[in-house]
Amino acid sequence: MGTPSRPTLVERLLPRRLLTISPIEILGSALAIGILLYLSNLSEATVGDPLFVASLAASIAIIFVDSRMTVSRTWDVVAGQFLSATVAFGVVMLIGGYLELAAMVTIALSLVVMHVARCPHMPACATALLIVVTPSMQHPVFLFLPVLVGAFVVVAVAWGVHFLEVRFPSRWGRQQMRQRRAGG
Repeated sequence: MGTPSRPTLVERLLPRRLLTISPIEILGSALAIGILLYLSNLSEATVGDPLFVASLAASIAIIFVDSRMTVSRTWDVVAGQFLSATVAFGVVMLIGGYLELAAMVTIALSLVVMHVARCPHMPACATALLIVVTPSMQHPVFLFLPVLVGAFVVVAVAWGVHFLEVRFPSRWGRQQMRQRRAGG
């Protein structure tokens, strides 16, 4: 029998029973937000406005904390964000002068549209609300960059991280994968 292996730094700082997210998921979430901020800085240099949606950070948290949740599916993230932003843009065009009414109608319609499209993603409601209350975001281009592009970036990074997690599991990762498959 060999000597037991020494725990890694992450395992020493955060024992397995306390850490429900793998180190690669932690790095992936940081990478996703970094890419979004980098793209925002590029757009600020070219367009003049930073194009960043803070609610995409909530999408990142949902995707990386538990990828089995229905709200973290690709369709839910991309379609939920885009459809809610589209609803918000439409409501602002119709009743933009009445902020409180526009906000109420936007959230209600966003929830209905996401339910009908079978893409419930609650951070998308925050995206819709941001569009209603922020005049600089009330432009059709905003629907595509940063909302749609940002959602695709978040999903692409999540796919990459989950691929790496399955393809190259670490000693700690294998234990985590067994627990996830067992439902525990």
